[in-house]
Amino acid sequence: MFSLVLNKMSDYINNHRSQDGNGLDFVFAENDGMKKEDIKNIEDHMPVNTRITVTVKNASYQGVYDSRVEDFDNSNIHISQPSADGVPVPMVPGTIAHIEFVNTSGRFRFETTVTGRKSQGRVTLVTVEKPKSITRNQLREFYRVDTRIKGKVKMFYSAVPDKNMKIPHKSVDCMIMDVSGGGGKLITSSWMENHQQFLLDMSEAVPELDSAPCTAIRVKRIQERTEVSFRFDFTKESDRNLIIKYVFKRQIELKQTLG
Repeated sequence: MFSLVLNKMSDYINNHRSQDGNGLDFVFAENDGMKKEDIKNIEDHMPVNTRITVTVKNASYQGVYDSRVEDFDNSNIHISQPSADGVPVPMVPGTIAHIEFVNTSGRFRFETTVTGRKSQGRVTLVTVEKPKSITRNQLREFYRVDTRIKGKVKMFYSAVPDKNMKIPHKSVDCMIMDVSGGGGKLITSSWMENHQQFLLDMSEAVPELDSAPCTAIRVKRIQERTEVSFRFDFTKESDRNLIIKYVFKRQIELKQTLG
């Protein structure tokens, strides 16, 4: 399905190139439809210091890595050395990379090619081509992947006399069945109500997230267990980016498993 969407986008882009050849094609993917908007400067959407995720799929160092935009010139974007858990990874010229970032307008992604390196003082930056096209999804449109993450649901109760104050009450085991940057689905033995708020410990898959804030949006009782569809209530996009990064890694794992 993912490859079908990419092929659909590629066909659309090729048929709707910027007429003057100088603009950047923005393809907005909304409600299964696509529309194009030409812009002149990617810097308007992706300024210096923007945190990005760099995905490499067809090299000896396949993976999903953290980076940041450091500088621009007429044809290139200069980014910090991509790294995983603080360890830098090689990015040799010719490497195809997929870059993703999030801002208040949505979630953006594009494909690019590593062209070289640039020294900036004692720091060496990786240089990639500015993209010819870029896609944007509204923030609610996240890719969902199947998982089998053992987690814990941290329940709350209202304190007395301040009924608005929430205090951790109990922690119950759960199995997270699927997840995306917007939310997911889990199964637990504890009953929950629609719109109930809780914390989710999914540190088995994302070590930094042992208390992700969530809200139950659909609850269904199946025999002795409860199936809960939930949304994440992150206040910082950096926390949501941890989920997005995990989803990318999981997509690669599933693709390798299925061949």
